[in-house]
Amino acid sequence: MNNRNLKETVKRNYPSAKKRKIVEELRSGMLTIRQSTKQYQVSVSILQDWSRWYYKTRLLKYFRPNPSLLMEPTIDQLKQQLAAAQAQLAQEKLKTTALETMISVAEKQLNIEIRKKYGSKQSRS
Repeated sequence: MNNRNLKETVKRNYPSAKKRKIVEELRSGMLTIRQSTKQYQVSVSILQDWSRWYYKTRLLKYFRPNPSLLMEPTIDQLKQQLAAAQAQLAQEKLKTTALETMISVAEKQLNIEIRKKYGSKQSRS
């Protein structure tokens, strides 16, 4: 048996932190599969297993939908949302009216045009 065959039969136990580092380098694109197999002396199938392990233990919890978001709102909840939206709309209308009034008063008192005229061209400086 030569050295090469002996090297292939040796099993290495990597700690999970090391596995995670290797998989993160692989997933982020810092290393290709070929580079990581050469650098860490790990087979492609082991890298794929580690990648699946990483997905199941680390990433899957971020991809699971939140069950509370999937539930349809009740009629009471929809009524509350509608009432809140109507109140906000009424407040925005009051604010717009107040701003329009302020601009009109300022134009009269200062004798200047504040509102933009949409049809006119801008002057060049």
